[in-house]
Amino acid sequence: MFTSDIIDILVENTNLYAIKNQSKYWLETNNDEMCALLGVIIMMGLHPLTDVELYWSTDDFYNNPVISRTMTLKRYKKLIENLHVSNPNIELAHSDPHYDKLSKIRPLLGILNNNFSSICSQSSTQSIDESMVKYKGRSSMKQYMPNKPIKRGYKVWARCDSETGYLYSFDIYTGKATSTDDNTGGLGYRVVMELCRNVQPYTLVAFDNFFTSLPLLEMLHHRNIYAVGTVRVHRKGLPPEITSKRGRRDPMSLKPGEFMFQHAAPVSVVKWMDSKDVFVATTAFHPKKVQIIQRKQKDGSKKAMFCPLPIVEYTKNMGGVDRFDHFRSSYSIGRKSKKNWFRLFWFLLEAALINAYILYSQGHVKRNNSHREFRLRVARGLVNNFSSRKASSTILKNKKGGVYGINDEVRLANVGVHMPTAGTKRRCRFCSTRTNPKRSKIECNLCKVPLCIAPCFAKFHLPYVPHNL
Repeated sequence: MFTSDIIDILVENTNLYAIKNQSKYWLETNNDEMCALLGVIIMMGLHPLTDVELYWSTDDFYNNPVISRTMTLKRYKKLIENLHVSNPNIELAHSDPHYDKLSKIRPLLGILNNNFSSICSQSSTQSIDESMVKYKGRSSMKQYMPNKPIKRGYKVWARCDSETGYLYSFDIYTGKATSTDDNTGGLGYRVVMELCRNVQPYTLVAFDNFFTSLPLLEMLHHRNIYAVGTVRVHRKGLPPEITSKRGRRDPMSLKPGEFMFQHAAPVSVVKWMDSKDVFVATTAFHPKKVQIIQRKQKDGSKKAMFCPLPIVEYTKNMGGVDRFDHFRSSYSIGRKSKKNWFRLFWFLLEAALINAYILYSQGHVKRNNSHREFRLRVARGLVNNFSSRKASSTILKNKKGGVYGINDEVRLANVGVHMPTAGTKRRCRFCSTRTNPKRSKIECNLCKVPLCIAPCFAKFHLPYVPHNL
């Protein structure tokens, strides 16, 4: 899913971005380090902490040895600071009339859409819906959806498998277009037609009332694609006999479980009375066919009720995108950032992970790995024992070999073992300052730092005395 070509793009443009912005102390990254960075980010989703620095904490309670062993905190921050997808040398300014709002991640959109649709054979039942990517910062693409669990963020149109939630195709909504090339339908019409370009003939596609319109169903049927969806009463072309409101005393009004329909080839419109009127349009199912369902009553009992087949099939096949979102919410990756496109990049990485896990599940029916374990295996495979640390010891040294930092776990462990030993004459780690330098030939045999024999040696190994480490 997330191929080596994508890794090459990330490495090349990250290095270009760092050079263009003259990032201080930047060292060129490579494919191994970029894969390790992605592995670390996936691990952080499995083991969430409030602050990224805690993964490198010297406190055993917070420290993650796998992450801290892979790279230093400074290197991680430097990579995140310069991480880039698009070529920074050809990016257009925001004021340019040809500016693309998705230019920061544009190189990945085509590759991932192609990979998702080509790697997996498409099923016969699919659903289309919006998937929200949480974001609360400033962006002209941010949407507000009060009825969604994620109310503020980026809106992604998604076409998923109805049963597994596999993401076949997606498109990120950038806001209201200034002009349209197709005046036969609204936004919902254009979104569905764009997402269904690669749908196989005789596939059933389900979508909700935001998308459903009679011209859309007719056009999909012309392309041999079946469709079913709830429809809004005010849509143009609906028969007035079905959409007209009737009072309870009207003899033509429907009682719970009753329905009526009208058919004009190839579209059928069904009105069914549940607790309120439900309207469904379809080109896939005969409107006369019904099934018996169980509806829960106010007293908690269940009552058998007739339900038209189009409504039963809509309910059955509409939940594909919700299944995909459920996988996303389980072990969400990515952290807060001032760069608003980062959230979309994490979404793309997560979509590749979820699709890979779904294919893995289908190929390993008797699997021993849960979703969590699968992600951990992928993350470890990306890290692949990579480490950008020059020294794996808990004693940190500078380029000249001098010790400049010691973890508290080393300094305070087995204090009785810390013994003075002869060494070269160097500045005392405890009492020496720039204005008053003091040197000693005595050093600690465990900490490997020079100390005056008294009183610095004893005070250095006390936990309650402040030290300049």
